[in-house]
Amino acid sequence: MAKNVVVIVSGETDRRSVPHLCRHLSQDMHLFDVRKPPGNNTLTPEQAKKLIRAAWYEMNGRGNAPDKFVVLVDADANAQALALAMRPFDQAVIQLADIPAPRFVAVAVRHLEAWFFGHAERLREFLNRDLGHVDSSRPDGINNPKQHLIHLLRDQSKVYTARVAEQIAESLDPLTIEGRSPSFADFVKKLRNGVPSPNQ
Repeated sequence: MAKNVVVIVSGETDRRSVPHLCRHLSQDMHLFDVRKPPGNNTLTPEQAKKLIRAAWYEMNGRGNAPDKFVVLVDADANAQALALAMRPFDQAVIQLADIPAPRFVAVAVRHLEAWFFGHAERLREFLNRDLGHVDSSRPDGINNPKQHLIHLLRDQSKVYTARVAEQIAESLDPLTIEGRSPSFADFVKKLRNGVPSPNQ
C-alpha cells in the first residue's frame, strides 16, 4: 500500500468526511491528505490537475512526495453516467506526465452521502430516527441521498453542514460500508493498491 496518498475531492463536506471513512486504511499510511478546490470552486478536470500539481510540488519540496493521487467525483448511478463523469477526469490526469506518481479516478455514486446509508444501523443511531423508504443494503441505488439526508435532519430541526457530515462519517464503520457499496469498495481498492493507466 502507498504510504503518502493525496485524495482530491469536490468540496468541504467530502474533505471533512473522507478521512473518517478511510481511517481503516490511513492508519497504515504515513500521510493521507485530502484536498478540495479553493473557496467554493467546482471540481473540474482542470481544477483536479491544478490541485495534483500543487500538492506534488509542495510536498515533494518538503521531501514527502505523494506515492499516489485519487480524484473522487460524484456521478449518477447508471453505467453510462459513471463513464461520462469519469472520462474527462481520466483524460486530465493522464496529461500529467510531469507527475511520476500514479493517478486514479474514483466515483461516489450519486453523492458521498450514499455511503453514509451504507451503515444504516449507525446512521439511525446518529439521527435517532428511522431512515425512511430507502434500501440501505444497496446505498449506491438510493435516489438523491444527499437530499434525503437533508430532509431527515430537517425533520429534527437540524441543518446539514460539512461539520455534521464529518460527525456522521466519524460514527460509521468503513468496513460495513465497503461490504454494501460497490462504489465505496472501488474507491478503497484504488486507495489500497489500484492499477495505473498504461499511459501513466
